[in-house]
Amino acid sequence: MRMRRGEAGIVGKIILVWLVIVALIGIAALDGGSILFTKFRLSDTAQAAAAAAAASYKDTPNEAKACQAALVSIKQDDTQAATAKGWCKVNPKTGEVTITLHRKAKTILAYRIGFTEGLTKVVAVESGSPSSL
Repeated sequence: MRMRRGEAGIVGKIILVWLVIVALIGIAALDGGSILFTKFRLSDTAQAAAAAAAASYKDTPNEAKACQAALVSIKQDDTQAATAKGWCKVNPKTGEVTITLHRKAKTILAYRIGFTEGLTKVVAVESGSPSSL
């Protein structure tokens, strides 16, 4: 059975379409993984900073020193994490510290598309309380 010239072109086009679809699925998986990894990493950084700030506040009840301890922890853990106004809040009654961090996930395609660009902007909000020991 011989394949006609037009049929060979159709098979080639189908293979090309499938390769493009597989490539797009692969890029979406990589971008999604990068966003999730950034979220987990930033959350860990914020949690460690909140714990450091809460410990500092327990030792010396000074909000500025507690936030400075959090900043030192952040810079040691993740130099690309960003802070914004109100990023460090201390509850003077309980000693609980809430840290808010921002970071943009490194993606291949998601940051270039308008409706997915917002997904690359990761925010982590974590709280830490002083240890009761």
